[in-house]
Amino acid sequence: MKKEKAYHPIPDAMRETVDFIGHIYCPVKERFSRAYLEFESRYNRTHEPKLRGIVPLGTCEMDSYGHLSSIQSREQFPALASEAGYGDFFTGTFLTDREKHSWFAPWPYPKPVNPLFQGIDLQDPLGIFSIYGAMPYVFLVNHKRLGNLPVPRRVTDLTDPVYEGMIGSVYAPDDITEVLLLEIGKEQGEPGIRALAHTIGLAAGTRELVASALGNHGNACGVYIMAWFFAHAVPKRDYLEILWPDEGALFCPLYVLVKRERTASQNACGDFLFSRELGTVMAQAWFTHIHPEVSHPVPPGARFRWVGWDYIYEKDICRRVTEIEQVYYRERDKVLSRSG
Repeated sequence: MKKEKAYHPIPDAMRETVDFIGHIYCPVKERFSRAYLEFESRYNRTHEPKLRGIVPLGTCEMDSYGHLSSIQSREQFPALASEAGYGDFFTGTFLTDREKHSWFAPWPYPKPVNPLFQGIDLQDPLGIFSIYGAMPYVFLVNHKRLGNLPVPRRVTDLTDPVYEGMIGSVYAPDDITEVLLLEIGKEQGEPGIRALAHTIGLAAGTRELVASALGNHGNACGVYIMAWFFAHAVPKRDYLEILWPDEGALFCPLYVLVKRERTASQNACGDFLFSRELGTVMAQAWFTHIHPEVSHPVPPGARFRWVGWDYIYEKDICRRVTEIEQVYYRERDKVLSRSG
């Protein structure tokens, strides 16, 4: 993957002078940034006041715009801030601070939304998060390693004992492991999580998973669950097949927080985030967007499956993930001790 560029951001003390801060996952970050900057330049040629936004291109460790949820002043929070997954805004006291809730208002969704998103409850009941897209997780099947075993068609198939040691998945500290764990935890409870600890044969970073899928020896698996982007980044082989799960690809949300009080230029920025223009750019990078006119190369009837807002708000999501991980790793340690 192309090395990320370092970015020298504006000091934190000047956050209130920035209209938009756009965090998004690395695979689409450069395209997202380029599309945003082109929009901003085009807008600013004919409008006053000028729109000021930034898409930090450094790694999370280099990004001093991280931890926006720690901001205690409404004035210092940007008019729009995009994020992804269950990171910054799901930690600390952000979701329990009702004062902060009052800063934001939901962005109106297009009607209808893109067919991929139909059946997903996009509307945040607290009105904090407005989802504009998703990073899907799909299957990469290695038919040579899978052999005579049935091809899994649903996410919940991955816990079937028939696949013991045959599933590869990303479990690195800087990756969003919770997407799979939350789904299995919600649908199958602790028994499903323990079963997953037995079917996982390789838990590694994306590059190692790609090498494993191509290698067909050693730690190679029959089925890998990975982001749609990375599945397409694997070099083509006749024994590899990308499958969009029948009951839906796993849904990792991309969202924006929008302040209630906004200028016309800030509204224009919101319009851009939910536009066909940005959606097309994202689709070209194997991400998805809710605009109804964005074309995604997916099988007929493709859809998402997601744990949803009720599950997210029912219990502190970070604590829930920690509890699920504890169940998984306790069982995983038993599996590894027996095999060792």
